[in-house]
Amino acid sequence: MRKNSILYMSLTLLLVALVLGGCGGSQVVATVNGEDITSQELDEEVTKWKNSLAQQGFNLEGEQAKEIEEVVLNQLIDSRLAMAEIKRLDLMPTDKEVEEAVQGTKEQLGGEAEFKKYLAAYGINEPQLRDDLKQQLAVNKLVEQISAEVPQPTEAEIKEYFDQNGAQYNDPEQRQVSHILIGVGDYSNGKDRSEMDAKVLALQVVDKVASGADFGELAKQYSDDMGSKDNGGQYPPFSKGSGFAEEFESAAFNLKENGQYTKEPVKTTFGYHIIRLDKIIPAKTHTLDEVKDQIAASLHDEKINKKASEYMQELRDKAKIVNNLAKESAAPAKENQSTKE
Repeated sequence: MRKNSILYMSLTLLLVALVLGGCGGSQVVATVNGEDITSQELDEEVTKWKNSLAQQGFNLEGEQAKEIEEVVLNQLIDSRLAMAEIKRLDLMPTDKEVEEAVQGTKEQLGGEAEFKKYLAAYGINEPQLRDDLKQQLAVNKLVEQISAEVPQPTEAEIKEYFDQNGAQYNDPEQRQVSHILIGVGDYSNGKDRSEMDAKVLALQVVDKVASGADFGELAKQYSDDMGSKDNGGQYPPFSKGSGFAEEFESAAFNLKENGQYTKEPVKTTFGYHIIRLDKIIPAKTHTLDEVKDQIAASLHDEKINKKASEYMQELRDKAKIVNNLAKESAAPAKENQSTKE
């Protein structure tokens, strides 16, 4: 329920995936205090963003892709400013700290093999990851320095916030479900399955469930949802509006008893789902004492965000920045205006 954390304290500071080396032969898209940012560097960072978003199911094209390019360039500009400040304050991490971060990442991902899969999925290599981690660690040190200047919220501030926003800390009713996805096309785990074939197979799986076959074993055998099949198809509990496909969410919340399942496969853009209700978790209202620490952390993070934004704005105000991409975007608007005149 905590809305923010220090790791999210500043969009401009924390989304710094940098490649600081020069890229000869590329067009200069921006300069920061005389230091060039090239189109090649921008393209590399945009690719990282797109790969990351694709892993979450988002594919951006057209105007959305252009907006991402502008956002990433602004972050590269801010990262140049932040890194210059970090070096001035002598906050760069040691090689030992970077190595510990790399090893920690490998452990979090489950070992060397999963680590390599992760790198491949996001289109980066280990040296690039080390560079990114090094600079993230550096940014974290700057964040810690900024945070140290921010006071904790008072009891009065916490109570006032709870009185005005306490309802947002209440837990809505949740469902925990397991599902089996019979995917269609790109979502069929490489099978390139047609919609007709997917529906036929989904109905066959429903018959197996009705005949008493173990749902979890069927998920492991048939489901194309690689994120849940090894867990018997089970998702963590979720509430309405959690980001699931509307048809999936509606079907899940229409199930009323544990063990009940959708006898008619539920169609979404991903394919056909057989959904089983595992648990209903009732809504809960929380008292101030129960959420006091969360509110305190949230208010503190907001103060840190504000302080960090002011800090970055001061760096921008003192810097000499030329954004050629912004100039290109503004040019057509001026041309259209003169045409109308």
